[in-house]
Amino acid sequence: MTAPFRPLPFLSEARAEQAAGPRLRALRQAAQRAREAFTSEGAATALATCDLVSFPYPTVFAFSGAARSPAPYVMVRHRMQVVRFQQEGTERVLLFNPSDYERGHEAPFFKALREKYGTFVTTQVMTRRHGTVQAHLEALGLTPEDVDYLAFDHLKAQDIRRWLGGDGQPAYFPRARLLVQRAEWDAVRCPHPLERVWYVPEGTGGVPPERVELLSGDTWLGQGVALLSTPGHSPGNMSLAVATADEVFVMSENGVATESYTPLQSAIPGVRTFAEQMGWEVVLNGNTRENSLEQYSSMIVEKVFAGRARADGGFVNVHPSSLLTRAVMAPGLAPTITLPPPMSGAFTPVAAPRHAA
Repeated sequence: MTAPFRPLPFLSEARAEQAAGPRLRALRQAAQRAREAFTSEGAATALATCDLVSFPYPTVFAFSGAARSPAPYVMVRHRMQVVRFQQEGTERVLLFNPSDYERGHEAPFFKALREKYGTFVTTQVMTRRHGTVQAHLEALGLTPEDVDYLAFDHLKAQDIRRWLGGDGQPAYFPRARLLVQRAEWDAVRCPHPLERVWYVPEGTGGVPPERVELLSGDTWLGQGVALLSTPGHSPGNMSLAVATADEVFVMSENGVATESYTPLQSAIPGVRTFAEQMGWEVVLNGNTRENSLEQYSSMIVEKVFAGRARADGGFVNVHPSSLLTRAVMAPGLAPTITLPPPMSGAFTPVAAPRHAA
């Protein structure tokens, strides 16, 4: 781990517990203590949420089969977070989930959708583009040279070669480094058959090794910003935690809706009944079931770390990276509540000169 980074306290000790049940209990307690340490050191400078693209996602995956609807797909809106924060006296900029969604559609799952429904239907009817990474940064007054770090909750459906260079392509972000869990980097470079359908072939091909920072566990990046290790949805899944003056936001792919973390409050047909029958405290975004125990525990860490939402204290402040949205094509699958997107502070042009992270 590079010098400016440090591990979040308490969580790694809890993860050392071998048995899944006791490990969950230990993680729940550790997440609360880690949250208190995290918030005690102050807030991030600014946080913005930027809509990128809406696309269909199988209903059976969205709520692990709990939702009852004839619709085969829900609609989700994929979002990027832009965070500015202090790191040892230097202002840094992190992009979380800056998805190059045009290239991400080359993942086998989305290619199969195009073959089934045709290119026009999948790209013009079932998909809605809200904005590009480049346009959002320009609107915030940021240049490619201002960006220090890129990170993704996972590398499924991601192609990072345009951003970091690879296979002979120049890098759009000349200074940025990719922050990724070692387990995720290993997975994307040699995916298991159960995961292969989600990864873009050669999506990391030729990326210079010096542009990649491999992480091992929960990582505190700087004042008010951390990457939580939340494995399960993928081997090296991560969630972004940002402290503001008033609350802690957690951005995650482990659930598709706010109510994924409080399913007993869900009005989506089937979800509450399923959670009651199963005794589940959370309902997984379950497109990869091989690590469901870990994913469940990760969602508990996220909801404890986030705490209650200021906008509605009946729900927790976890914000899905790909958020369930209301759609005519998905009857009965509208979200019970949609919290305001994570925003805090204001972005102003970064003062030059910048030095490398």
